[in-house]
Amino acid sequence: MTTTGIHKSPRVARGSRRIKISVGLLAAAGLLAAPLAESADASSTVLQSVNVGGFPGALANHASRTLYILTVEKGAKLKCTGGCLTHWIPVTVKSPVTSVSLGANVKGKIGFVARGATTKQVTFNSYPLYTFAGDSGPKQSHGEGAAFDGGKWYVVKAASTSVGATPIVGAARSSGGATTTTTAKKPPATTTTTTMGAGGGGGGTTTTTTGGGIGY
Repeated sequence: MTTTGIHKSPRVARGSRRIKISVGLLAAAGLLAAPLAESADASSTVLQSVNVGGFPGALANHASRTLYILTVEKGAKLKCTGGCLTHWIPVTVKSPVTSVSLGANVKGKIGFVARGATTKQVTFNSYPLYTFAGDSGPKQSHGEGAAFDGGKWYVVKAASTSVGATPIVGAARSSGGATTTTTAKKPPATTTTTTMGAGGGGGGTTTTTTGGGIGY
């Protein structure tokens, strides 16, 4: 019986080796089927205008979480550090990022302030932006009016273009850490007059006054 084998010619074998070598070099260089890297300037950070209860046109992130500023941080002067960051979460991007996406009616000036070696915090009209851990979901404002380090936390007006118009100053809320003081009104004064008849030992009049009037 004669067996016929199939043999590769030296030319084909050399060609196969060349293909394998070329593939190996491309793979080593990371050029073979490698995904395109995202641009260093690309950012998924989005600022938008939403209607929060009592605060129409409030600034929010891509998930509609309300954003806040701390009044004493005007000019990107960071005061919220250490334990403060447990409750107030900075809106940050990677250091190479130079812009963020703005939705309709977001008109403030965007900037950045360093938060570390590789990250920086987004600012709005010079105020660093934060979300509040006490807001359990989108479009909440439990942090409004909370006091910290000589300043207060406020919801941000998305359409503001000046530093002074940036905070939306609303009523202080105890759920956000603000202190609300209520002073009860004093009861009105009570006057009792007793007149003695002719047979009661004289005609004098006795007047008794209690209470301190209406005050605050």
